[in-house]
Amino acid sequence: MRTNLRAFAIGILFATGVMGVAYSIVSAGATTLNEESIQAYAAENDLHVLSKEEYDELLPKVEPVEEIETEPKEEVKEESNSNEEAKEEATEVVEEKEETNEPFEIVIPDGMATYEITALLAREGIIEDDKKFDAYLEDKNIATKVRSGTFTMKKGMSYEEAADVLIK
Repeated sequence: MRTNLRAFAIGILFATGVMGVAYSIVSAGATTLNEESIQAYAAENDLHVLSKEEYDELLPKVEPVEEIETEPKEEVKEESNSNEEAKEEATEVVEEKEETNEPFEIVIPDGMATYEITALLAREGIIEDDKKFDAYLEDKNIATKVRSGTFTMKKGMSYEEAADVLIK
């Protein structure tokens, strides 16, 4: 075993040496670009070299577009008023529900990962931040104890309250 390992190490060292010599030979013949070589190449190939100022002058001029204000039609105004009224009614209903903060049932299906459960709870408004709740569960070493099923929860629960519901 030792002999094989030594032979392998010697082979690696030899290959590295050969590659180092080859690189130094190839790189010695490489030339660097300078202003004279660029001008010579351009002259040989019938090309023209532009300065930065010449290039900028050739770019198309872009003028800012002014926004044109049009008056909305009265029909649209009437529709928007009815939409605004509907939005206000919906907002009032939501505000009433938030004020009462009644408990509701949430279903967590089998096979959901903990991060998926915390994201669901955050979407429903039960917790504030799913990432912070994930970190809380990890810190308390209870992330693996979260169960699936139907739970009764309410919006704005603390992390401790939500965790107690999910692991019992």
